[in-house]
Amino acid sequence: MKHISIIVYEDAMHTAISTTTALLTSANEAALMNGIPLPFHIELVGVHLKDIQANPLIQFSCSKTLSDQFDTDVVIIPPMKDGPDINTMILKNSKLIDWVKEKYEQKSEIISLCTGAYFLAESGLLNNMPATSHWNAIEDLQQRYPLIDFKPEHVVTHSKAIITGGGGFSSLNAILYFIEKNCGKEISVSLSKYYALDYGRTSQSIFTIFSGQRRHDDHDIHKAQSYIEREFTTEISVEQIASEVNMSRRNFIRRFKNATSLNPIEYIQRVKVEAAKKALETGDNNIADVTYSIGYNDLKTFRTVFKRITGLTPIDYRNKYKSQETA
Repeated sequence: MKHISIIVYEDAMHTAISTTTALLTSANEAALMNGIPLPFHIELVGVHLKDIQANPLIQFSCSKTLSDQFDTDVVIIPPMKDGPDINTMILKNSKLIDWVKEKYEQKSEIISLCTGAYFLAESGLLNNMPATSHWNAIEDLQQRYPLIDFKPEHVVTHSKAIITGGGGFSSLNAILYFIEKNCGKEISVSLSKYYALDYGRTSQSIFTIFSGQRRHDDHDIHKAQSYIEREFTTEISVEQIASEVNMSRRNFIRRFKNATSLNPIEYIQRVKVEAAKKALETGDNNIADVTYSIGYNDLKTFRTVFKRITGLTPIDYRNKYKSQETA
């Protein structure tokens, strides 16, 4: 039986703690029904306090805090809720960061869910390893922790004894993955059906909203990005954009990639696809009209670029996300 410590800290996302606990408890119940020895002993562990008020209606009662001396086989770090400043959260939970590193050195497995990856990244344990998190946090994480090989499209990464999960509820796929490793595929699949989770999802690309890689201080590149976002429906070349900011093509590409982590062509494609997604979500535009409206003249090229970025064809994306009024 594996001892699992689900970490509870102030400003943790309470739904992630509850759903993770529910999934693991259900795995125990399913194992017993299948005549398999109980796989998990599950405990909530507070960072500083045993009783933590998640919101006015929900309070978690933990059996231990990090100050207690105990062994554990698995540590699960839930995401933080929206709003708190990241630097403040890291500072407030420095004890957790040190403790996670210590437990890893003692051979515990570590699982981070969504933005729980910040604490794991801060510990240094992810250096030179693949990792994922919420798609909206990846740009910030990449800038803060350049030694980590972030996989923004991945729902789950697993390297050595560390598992990381993607954004929001898709991070529960990391728990399903862990359950499958320890209880078998049959139980994992049955739980995914019971909880209506998308078993086997490998990409979170379709959830990504591209809002421009603006977390940099290169004024000329900000100007170039604004130009692209204003003129993307026309045929613009890299040379044309470089000219707008008075740079040579080679220097412009280098600085653009350093600032945004994308080359200019990739950035143009992302801007076009984001506009196409918004048009397709209304459900009342045909694919050809959307293609031409964002500056593509070739349907095949548009479909290829769209699927590479989102993981779905334009038709599949429209059918999945079109508004209810047009369904």
